[in-house]
Amino acid sequence: MPDNKPTHYDAGSDGPSRGTLMILGGLVAVLVVGGIIALVAAGRGGDDAPSLADIEPPAVSGRALSDFAPGTDDPAIGLEMPFVEGVDFSGAVQKLEPTGKPQGIVFLAHWCPHCQNEVPVVQDWLDDGGLPEGAELRSVASGIDPSRANYPPDAWLDHEGWTPSIVVDITGQVSTAYGLNAYPYWVFVDGDGKIVRRSSGSITPSELESIFSSLL
Repeated sequence: MPDNKPTHYDAGSDGPSRGTLMILGGLVAVLVVGGIIALVAAGRGGDDAPSLADIEPPAVSGRALSDFAPGTDDPAIGLEMPFVEGVDFSGAVQKLEPTGKPQGIVFLAHWCPHCQNEVPVVQDWLDDGGLPEGAELRSVASGIDPSRANYPPDAWLDHEGWTPSIVVDITGQVSTAYGLNAYPYWVFVDGDGKIVRRSSGSITPSELESIFSSLL
């Protein structure tokens, strides 16, 4: 008659021991975890790139600008730009300060659909040589929220081939200092670092060319 007893393995039997099974299970777990880590690292640009959790908040100094109010005379015009020293997603130091050249600074949020539309349009304009010689375009990655869409922002901007320098505004204090009221948000300064124009919402390439030409 067939033996219906449940099969089990004793330490002295021919089957694998419990210790052997535990070792094999541990090796499988290590391989799985290692593969996940490798995939995450590859997606974030390698082991040298710090995680967002490790990025220090930027240092902001100077006078903060009032909140931007469209349709009114902007009291920030003529004021000095707030100085910022922070890092980009790779950990390299990035600054917002006077450079002797007119600058455009665009504030972007990864979850903002208008920003998602704006970035490829502006990048195409840059790739086509639209930025006038002698002018600079910088960006601030702000509104960072892992619970919202299109996270993380570095993967999004890298996918779009975004070339302007980036300050990671991990706490939102740069946006506050510049008076951001909505995304995308634009601030233009002259070569001395004085505020010339602020605006919220998308700006077309032809408008960008006109603005930069006036600054030059």
